[in-house]
Amino acid sequence: MRKLNYLDAIREGMQQLMQQNEDVFVYGEGIDIASGPFGVPLNLASEFGDDRIFDVPLSEAANTGVGIGAAINGMRPIMIHFRLDFVLLTLDQIINAASKMSYQSGEQLKCPFVIKATVGRGWGQGPNHSQSFHSIFTHFPGIKVVLPSNPYDAKGLLIDAVLDDNPVLFLEHKSLFGLEDDVPEEIYRVPIGKGNIVKIGKDITILAYSSMVPLVMNTIEKLSNIGIDAEVIDLRSSFPLDEELIVSSLKKTGRIIVADIDWIFCGIGSEISAFVTENYFDLLKAPIKRIGLPHVSHPVSYSLEDEFYPNEETIINNVKEVCYYK
Repeated sequence: MRKLNYLDAIREGMQQLMQQNEDVFVYGEGIDIASGPFGVPLNLASEFGDDRIFDVPLSEAANTGVGIGAAINGMRPIMIHFRLDFVLLTLDQIINAASKMSYQSGEQLKCPFVIKATVGRGWGQGPNHSQSFHSIFTHFPGIKVVLPSNPYDAKGLLIDAVLDDNPVLFLEHKSLFGLEDDVPEEIYRVPIGKGNIVKIGKDITILAYSSMVPLVMNTIEKLSNIGIDAEVIDLRSSFPLDEELIVSSLKKTGRIIVADIDWIFCGIGSEISAFVTENYFDLLKAPIKRIGLPHVSHPVSYSLEDEFYPNEETIINNVKEVCYYK
């Protein structure tokens, strides 16, 4: 099977959707330049025309309103943001309009709207261009939040998101852009809300998504060398959570670590910990551990970034602490 990198897989999924369904269109700030949304939509305008892929002014809230209006009128828009940091400017539109559209209309209106943005560490971009606060959006009902960890999932999840009748936040971690993987040429769907067992194990369950999945997988051999057989689950989305998969793995291992790309405080790890302890406390052999960011703003310098973000040593030390708990 041929290989594609993360960005090319997303681009191909977008292109195939537009070829298959004329209701799909793409728009965003600066998407007609090579660096615009990191080159993903570049040259698609030559195939589909500037009425289906087009640049928009620097007005995030207004642009979001365009997408919501198009969605409730039968279109399937994909709005591209450079970074999740600036999606904060659209909160009123997303939370008070898009997420509630189906509920407030008694399901008479649908809002199939994909908001695509980047998250995470990249190139010393500091506190305003490196944030991963997807947990904010996960808090509100009516929004699905997707964080693919590899090219195969990125293409399949994007296709599933666009074909979903609900608003979906599709988040790409910048550190994954160069990652390559086998990606089928045909169009396919990876269902939102269904996690994936990346590695089977028996001693501990490591729940991760986005860039934490390859980071965790880099520790597997070292953990095996000290006698720890970890099961790794890629959750793929922060909402919906695949609770059934989490519980089935917990029943086997009795131990859980949640590896997040967000701040630990009030993050997805906190929600998973509450879900497990409230409902399956008797299955736990040790306290749940959360891995994520300290409760301070993102640094700019590379040396501080190395201290700020979790690494392989962070994961190994936390796994050992949970597995050796008595």
